[in-house]
Amino acid sequence: MRLKNGSRIIIGIVFVLLAISILQAPATAAAPNLPNNSCADCHRKLLFTSEEQRQFVDIRIKHLESGISCSIVCHEDKLNKSVASTYALWSISTHALFDVTCEKCHGGNKSAILKNDAHQGLSSINIARANTPETCGKCHESELDEFKSSQHFKKLEAGGEGPSPACITCHQAHSVKVLTASEIEDFCSNCHNRITGINPAVPKNAENALNSVNELQVEISKARSAIISAKAKGKDVTGAESDLESARTILKNVPSVWHRFNLTYFETEVQKGIADTKKAEKETAESQTTPLPTKAPGFEGIMLVSGLIAAYFLHTRRISQ
Repeated sequence: MRLKNGSRIIIGIVFVLLAISILQAPATAAAPNLPNNSCADCHRKLLFTSEEQRQFVDIRIKHLESGISCSIVCHEDKLNKSVASTYALWSISTHALFDVTCEKCHGGNKSAILKNDAHQGLSSINIARANTPETCGKCHESELDEFKSSQHFKKLEAGGEGPSPACITCHQAHSVKVLTASEIEDFCSNCHNRITGINPAVPKNAENALNSVNELQVEISKARSAIISAKAKGKDVTGAESDLESARTILKNVPSVWHRFNLTYFETEVQKGIADTKKAEKETAESQTTPLPTKAPGFEGIMLVSGLIAAYFLHTRRISQ
C-alpha cells in the first residue's frame, strides 16, 4: 500500500514538473503594448504564467509529497483563471492588433488605476448575445447593414427556439476568428444538417462560395500584370484599368456582402468581379499601341543642322581653292 502511495506521489510530482516546464515556455505571440490602458495592464498580470500563480504549483508538490490528494483548482481563483484565458485569446486577435481594447465592448474606465474605479460603468448589456450585432456594428457598419437583411438576423431578432446565429457564433467573443473556406463547411454543419432539417446543402455551397473569392484574387493579380505589361508597350489601357478597379471594389466589399448570408447573391457578385478581370485581360490584348508623338526639333536639332551646313560650305570652299 505504501509503495502504491509512493508511486502516486512520484507520478504526481513528475506531472507537475512537466506542467511547470510547459508554463515556462515562451508565448506564441507577445502581448500588445498599450500605454495608458489599465484594462490590459491589469488583466495581463492574471495570466497563469505569472510568478504568483506558479506558487500554487509549489503548494501542490508539497501536498503530493505529504500524500495529500490535491488539485490546483482548489488554490486558484476560478474567475481570475477565466479572465486570464480571455485576455490571452484577445492578445493575439485582430482587435488587439488595432488597439480595440476591453472597454470598447465591456465599458469601464481604461484610464483608472484602481480596480473599482476601472470597473465603473461595466455592463453586460452590450455583450448579451442578442445585442452583439449592434455592439459590433458600431465599428463594422457595412457588415451590420448586410446582416440585418439576412435570415440569421431575423431569427435572432425573433428570439424563438432553434439556432439563431449572432456575431460571436462565428467569430467568437475574444479571439475574433475569421473562418476560412476550408473551415466553413464543418462549422455551418453544426446547424445546417439533416438532423435539424435546416438546408443541409448550405455548408458545401458556402465553402464553394468562399473558394470563388480566392479565384477572384488570382484573376485580379493576372489582370494587373497584363495591364502593366501592356502599358510598357505603349498600349491604351484606360478601359482595362476601369474594369480592374470594378473587380477590386467587389473584392473589397466581399466581407460585408458575406454577412447577408445569401449565397446566390454573394456568388453572383464574385463572378461579376471575375468577369471584369477577364474583360480587362482581353482588352489589354486587343488594344492598339499608342504611337509616340513626333518630337519637334529643339535647340539641339537646330545646332546639329547648322553645324552640318557650316561643315559642308567649309569643305566646298577648300575644294575650290
